[in-house]
Amino acid sequence: MRAGIRERLSQQISSIGGRIFEAHESASTLDKPYILLIQGTESTDTDWTGITTLFECWPSAAQQSDFSEVDELSDLIVEALDGQALVDPDSLVEFTCRYEGTVGPDKADADREVITRGLRFSVIGARTAQETVQDDWLDAICDWTLDTLGDSDWQAYSGRWPANYERPSILWRWEGIETVAGSRASTIEVRKKAIGHVVGRTVNEQTMTAAALAQSLSEAVKIPLSLPERRYLTVLTPSVDLARDAMTEGQILVTFSRKIERYAEQGPLMREVNFQPNPNS
Repeated sequence: MRAGIRERLSQQISSIGGRIFEAHESASTLDKPYILLIQGTESTDTDWTGITTLFECWPSAAQQSDFSEVDELSDLIVEALDGQALVDPDSLVEFTCRYEGTVGPDKADADREVITRGLRFSVIGARTAQETVQDDWLDAICDWTLDTLGDSDWQAYSGRWPANYERPSILWRWEGIETVAGSRASTIEVRKKAIGHVVGRTVNEQTMTAAALAQSLSEAVKIPLSLPERRYLTVLTPSVDLARDAMTEGQILVTFSRKIERYAEQGPLMREVNFQPNPNS
């Protein structure tokens, strides 16, 4: 991932002339401006985000300059990395960067003789093929979502964020599953609580899309599971909470249900029949 980030920054920010260094490299002798790239901790946040690694980018300018140069470099770094699906040139691992904000206040680094600012990015790493999710309900919800949005720019994912997810996109996953007795003795009702994560290219796009999808779910009542077989999912109590984090929590909460026939257990078949004739007949 480090090599992929380095390559992306070098390609997108010509003003640094490929000067992307790491913490162990010599300090005051480095030509300026440059970017200091530091890899942080690695953790598994949730089942649907997988392994996340933190990286810090420190745009650094000469002490004699002012912070306007740091401001410009910071904007270019965020533009180059945030929401971008990248490939590491060495390992060919796919990953996506997400800007998480600054690392504390601006500062002057006397040892390196620079003024600088820390920018934090989280990086979702690659998943193995065995980790993909196959679920016909989620597939149907994703299809309905894309049809409802009617915009080819949007992507829909099921179960887990892929390493190379793109913006704008939506992830649908299950939060909980339960079965209850149906209205008839021969049926049971399966209810699955779903969470929808809406990640837009801008905050406004993200907010408007999450709200619009929640409204469309309320109006839909049912969405198709299989049109040829006339099977549908019933939509129950959709809501949206825009305060929830789009990547890790998801803003849309909704339950889908479907009634399934309960087949009576068959008894054992007769293995043999004994027939004794009536001797008096």
